[in-house]
Amino acid sequence: MLSTIAYVLLALIVFLIMISILIFIHELGHYSVGRFFGIKVERFSIGFGKPLLKHQAKSGTEWTISQLPLGGYVKFAGDAGAASTPDSEALDTMSEEDMADIFHFRPVWQRALVVLAGPVANFILAAFLFAVAMFWVGERTVPAIIGSVEEGSPAAVAGLQPGDEILQMDGKVVNDWTEMAQHIVLRAETPINVTYLRNGFEETTIVTPARVETKDFVGGAMTKGFFGVGVDPNQTVQTRRIGPVEALIGGTQEVGNTLGMTGVYIRRALTGKEDGKQLGSILRIATVTGKSTTDIAQLEQPASVKLKAFLYRMLVLGAGISVALGFANLLPIPMLDGGHLLFYSYEAVAGKPLPIPVQEAGYRLGMLLIFGLFVMLMINDIGYLGSISFEG
Repeated sequence: MLSTIAYVLLALIVFLIMISILIFIHELGHYSVGRFFGIKVERFSIGFGKPLLKHQAKSGTEWTISQLPLGGYVKFAGDAGAASTPDSEALDTMSEEDMADIFHFRPVWQRALVVLAGPVANFILAAFLFAVAMFWVGERTVPAIIGSVEEGSPAAVAGLQPGDEILQMDGKVVNDWTEMAQHIVLRAETPINVTYLRNGFEETTIVTPARVETKDFVGGAMTKGFFGVGVDPNQTVQTRRIGPVEALIGGTQEVGNTLGMTGVYIRRALTGKEDGKQLGSILRIATVTGKSTTDIAQLEQPASVKLKAFLYRMLVLGAGISVALGFANLLPIPMLDGGHLLFYSYEAVAGKPLPIPVQEAGYRLGMLLIFGLFVMLMINDIGYLGSISFEG
């Protein structure tokens, strides 16, 4: 049994390794597209603050690992700092020859592609990790056939019965039990139009999931929509081996599903249908990563079985975090990639960039928004952390 101290140390190690890889891939996206366009890169840093390790490449780029590992950046020539804000004083004094390889003097479409490359790299990585997991264990599905209905539950009130096969929800085809569950979880207290098959005939009903408090896969508190239906215990999981191409297609689809679920939850939070407490930041990521590791380590199974379970969990968890990282960076907040794309959109339409003072004011506002969001997410994380039992 691991102590709380051992858990924290293990969580920190696994988390730092995972998040460093994801950040590296994100920044490598920016760097690779920038270099493809011939833009000069002054520094590629994993982490912020004072460099701990650094290497000067022949291209002139300084590769560094810095003190604070929770982040990273690519500093192009002409940037004032890690946020890629233009250094107006330096840019004003540059010669035409110097301007040739400066990021801020490139066409807006090139700058947009460089900025977009970071989140896209995270989505590509996530698709690859999902694909590896699918290729390794195969495609596992359970038909969306109701095995049991809890008395008095929303499903029972709506007239659903054991043996009913769910075909569609809100007009969207349901292929298996997982798709059905994902649709329900995100729609607590929201009516769902359900099409089902009973005795060979299609029928429809309206089911409004109840909001219930439960635990996630590592024991953290969460709320979700609840139908009150169960899988038939005689219904076996269908496992199908798939090839690498099919796995890549499935991995890409899983990225799309994850983005869709994230978008649905945020939209519901903004409209007051969710309290937003399921959103978390680095503390929750570290907690989930570490708790997953310790839970697997405590299984009474051979080391080879535990290692396989650990690697599979890290593949899926890493893919999910990579999607979240790419999504978060696309938020239209100045200082984030999405904020830069917002400014470039204005420039593309207006034919000229926003005035420097307006951009600087936007970056200051963005910093305040990011700080406020960080505080809110940390409060969520602390509450989440307190709901988990670390012993046993």
